[in-house]
Amino acid sequence: MSPKKTLVGIILGAVVILIGMCTFIVDERKLALVLQFGQTKGVQSDAGLHFKLPWQTVEFFDKRLLVSDALPNEVITKDKKTIDVDNYTRWKIVNPLLVFQVARTQAGVAARMQDVVRGKVREVLGQHTLHEIVSGGIDENLRRDLMKSIRDRADKDVQSLGIKIVDVRIKRADLPASNSEKVFDRMKAERQRIAKEYRSEGEEAAKEIRAQAEKERKVLLADAYKNAQIIRGHADADATKIYAEAYERDPKFYAFSRSLESYRKSIGEGSRLVISPNSEFFEFFEKSH
Repeated sequence: MSPKKTLVGIILGAVVILIGMCTFIVDERKLALVLQFGQTKGVQSDAGLHFKLPWQTVEFFDKRLLVSDALPNEVITKDKKTIDVDNYTRWKIVNPLLVFQVARTQAGVAARMQDVVRGKVREVLGQHTLHEIVSGGIDENLRRDLMKSIRDRADKDVQSLGIKIVDVRIKRADLPASNSEKVFDRMKAERQRIAKEYRSEGEEAAKEIRAQAEKERKVLLADAYKNAQIIRGHADADATKIYAEAYERDPKFYAFSRSLESYRKSIGEGSRLVISPNSEFFEFFEKSH
């Protein structure tokens, strides 16, 4: 290769490098901050190709809506209860110049923003009781108003950071692990107490049912016995009447029949009687000879 062509190649390479050092492309999702020896020289928010001096550098920041999910935040409520609040924040960069001056990077300003939000969460929720925070109390819009208040207070304090807080949302609010165990123990004890009351009431009701059943049994048996005695009495009366009528018709035959019945009941196979032969009991035996 001739010296002339080599020189041309070197010049073209230098031009390409120079163009690369003097231009930068801004993505439509980004904001560009032009810096010169650490000092800001301008902000580019329009997407496309832009120019700068070779010794200048460019820092890019996201201009989309960002989401920061903070670690659970310990909050002491108005009624002195401790809860762990898990929240997230939606925010965006509106002034990359302030962001760079205050925190240098997007991650740095996000950390500072989260600290502000955590403080506002403790401040706002600390003015309400645990019941109001968890269930909303008697105001159906309380949860929404609480989050709006946190957002507005935090946004006011982060304006100097070059960002805007769009929304703050509470994902969940839980009792700490130690408190949860105590709550579960109290709930368990309460359920055991209620179960014991139910068992006591059941046993008492069972005793009443058994006592009532026993009372009804005795009444039924007494009524049955009374009815049986009445029936037996009527039967004995009828039998006596029949015996009396039979006796009136033929006293001798009645006496003979009753004697035979007495013999049948008194004298069985292998029976032995110690009685005088002249006894009235054997009256009909003597007459039969």
